[in-house]
Amino acid sequence: MKKQKIEKTADIVMEYSLYGMIFFIPISIAAIEAMAGICFTAFIVKKIVNPDFSFLKNKIYLILLTFFIFNALSLFNSGPYLAKSLKALFFKWFEFMLIFMLAAEGLNNRIRLRNFIIVAVFSAGLISFDGIFQKIFGTDFIRGNLLSTTGFITASFKNQNSFSAYLIIATLLAISLSMVSRLKIAYKTALFILALLCGTCLLLTQSRGAMLGFFGGLVLFSLFTSNYRIILICLLVFSAALLVLPEFQKKIINTIFYHDSGDRVALIQTTWSMIKDRPFLGMGLGTYMDHFNEYSSMKVTYYAHNSILQMWTEAGIFTLLSFLAFLGLLFTRALNTFKRNKDLVMLGIFCGLFGYIIHGFFDNHLYALQLRALFWLMSGALIAMIKTPFIKIEEKG
Repeated sequence: MKKQKIEKTADIVMEYSLYGMIFFIPISIAAIEAMAGICFTAFIVKKIVNPDFSFLKNKIYLILLTFFIFNALSLFNSGPYLAKSLKALFFKWFEFMLIFMLAAEGLNNRIRLRNFIIVAVFSAGLISFDGIFQKIFGTDFIRGNLLSTTGFITASFKNQNSFSAYLIIATLLAISLSMVSRLKIAYKTALFILALLCGTCLLLTQSRGAMLGFFGGLVLFSLFTSNYRIILICLLVFSAALLVLPEFQKKIINTIFYHDSGDRVALIQTTWSMIKDRPFLGMGLGTYMDHFNEYSSMKVTYYAHNSILQMWTEAGIFTLLSFLAFLGLLFTRALNTFKRNKDLVMLGIFCGLFGYIIHGFFDNHLYALQLRALFWLMSGALIAMIKTPFIKIEEKG
């Protein structure tokens, strides 16, 4: 009886720390790490009391183990940067793979999934309101970040690209929830307003990569729900933004006609040169910036502004392929499950993650703590929904 009570307490602690993590994603890095530490400790206690690890038989964990092994093999090329590579292995990858596992196994019933989604939506609403507040008053009210001199918003994030990556998932989640037929009209209206709020913030970040990612996810969502009005509405909003936001208009025009991304092209060329030198095991985890100046005369850069190329550069092609296999299995299972139960919420998360990955071709989300946590948490929630659908509904016509 005592063991059962300990196990139940540990399970509840896991549950609420997962809620804490998703809430604090846009607000506090320290809180995210604290919640992750509490969650993992509770998981260890739970498994000491009841050492059941049968869940590890899931094929997706085998792929993640392969991914971890290939990351570890890259350390053979780390040389004098071995300590930095070890830190990256355990605190940039292993820690967040554990977060995926904790979410996948901790959100093990519909009530927990519902609560997790509610907390995620509340957090998204708070941070989107913060973004609008920053645009109007020049500073956000959570961290005191100032509005950019060029007019783009960051809310409580360090930069606009990080905020925009978060908003891809938040907006598509809000859209999917607003279409759940069983919800009361008041809730659906509030969720539609949240989707508009998140979408407005996405435009105000002026992140072209994020908009491309969002529209990629939106098109996928519309294809599976046969609801193309969403695309039309978003295109109309996008067109209106071009008319009323001159700074956004200038940025888009420069992209189309003047190709103002010369530095990024040079960055990709340099990154590709690094890849060609060590394509199989990479340069060593966490060593991109240490080797960059050996290949380029550009100013020191910290990241490749392309998550896929950075992964290949640091950890080699086999690591990249195992990560893509993880995504392939995750997305295939999600789509197959959606075809059976028409769970729009699960589809919204899937499409949000899909858009997030598209945006990752233009930035380094998988290397920023808040966005790493967001990716692995939502991926874990997606696996949990595959095992326990959030809600069965018919899509709205």
